[in-house]
Amino acid sequence: MAAWHLHQRGGKVEVWEASNAPGGWAQTLPWPGPAGEQGFLERGPQGLLVGRGGALDRLLRDLNLELRPSQPKGPRWLGKGGRRQPSPATPMGLLRAPGLGLGGKLRMLAEPFIPAGTKIDENLHAFFARRLGEGFARELLPALVAGVLAAPPERIGLEALPRLQRLEAHGGLLLGGLRTGPERTRLPAGGTGALAQALTERLGCVITSRPARALEPLPAGGWRIHGDGLAREAETVVLALPASVAAALLRSLAPRAARELDAIPGLDLRVWHSRHAMVAGWERGLGLLIHPPEGRGLLGAVSLAADDPRGVPGLLQLRAYVGGAYPVEPALEAWPGVFRELRRWLPELPEPLQVREEVCPAAFPLLEPGHGARVARLLADLPLGLHWLGAARYGPGIPDLAEGIAAWAESASGLLVAGGHP
Repeated sequence: MAAWHLHQRGGKVEVWEASNAPGGWAQTLPWPGPAGEQGFLERGPQGLLVGRGGALDRLLRDLNLELRPSQPKGPRWLGKGGRRQPSPATPMGLLRAPGLGLGGKLRMLAEPFIPAGTKIDENLHAFFARRLGEGFARELLPALVAGVLAAPPERIGLEALPRLQRLEAHGGLLLGGLRTGPERTRLPAGGTGALAQALTERLGCVITSRPARALEPLPAGGWRIHGDGLAREAETVVLALPASVAAALLRSLAPRAARELDAIPGLDLRVWHSRHAMVAGWERGLGLLIHPPEGRGLLGAVSLAADDPRGVPGLLQLRAYVGGAYPVEPALEAWPGVFRELRRWLPELPEPLQVREEVCPAAFPLLEPGHGARVARLLADLPLGLHWLGAARYGPGIPDLAEGIAAWAESASGLLVAGGHP
């Protein structure tokens, strides 16, 4: 994304990609069916949450990426109190929300009248308690946040979800949503990984299997980037890297920035993909979020719709999330234990026909309260000509990453020498 914005502004760009394929966690990987049928799985997001007119929407239009039309969704559940019930993300789910009495439900109706907050380092629990009431924040929010950000709401700063800040600036969750317009989950043809593939093809300057090993400042300004047996010189270097990897490159050049990067926690996640016989009523897919710690480390599960081109016709394709900031019981370290826990919440789920585990170390950066101040400190310590971008700066969601990088490119464009070589 950074290379795309710089290229659009006339910069000469070369991208070094350490792995053998672009996209990081946002890759669509082949996973043939039980009889060798064509099938795929998502290494990261199942789809892209797109708001009309946002940075991601503009990028998808610029790339002319074909998007599948939005389809109705199947059942969505909250697992709490040992049983599943309608998700509180639906009106019926809110009416039947467990642990939320009449007073709590009436308190949520007052949300449009709550003034905007003023605390810069507010955490998500405090934000939702202020806007929707302590009952919602205590009884419903933990599962909603664990299933998206893999951590307790008390440990996550409001800065991790910039959309919430934008909604509050426009009048709150309800009024802000009406004024800024809805966001819909969209899927590019070819899967979520099609975004990185399209950017790679249009740029024509992405070199895979080429990690940067060291940075060397040049006497006259600019940088020499060392790889395996080769080097490049550039006026500007953009480190679009996880925090820990960027810290290793910066340790001798900007030690205070490296310490700030090292202090950003990275959460490990394990994702189990499985295929089963289709269950009647689940053809439009399902979603399950589990109130921690009731899942014993299992955060939730989601399935593809039966007509999703990534799946195998006639089969239910499920993926379950384990870990993050939550302790995982030993029984859930292997698939049999994960399956037993899934069956506790989804008793209709048949025995699996296929299973595949994807281990995702440090996949989720944990943006704690005060993250914005930390980023400001480390950016101030970066030497001239070095920039740092990534999910650990803007948040793990692709829409927030797109917004952050677009804003960075707009502000950084004046620092780039016209015709220069980032």
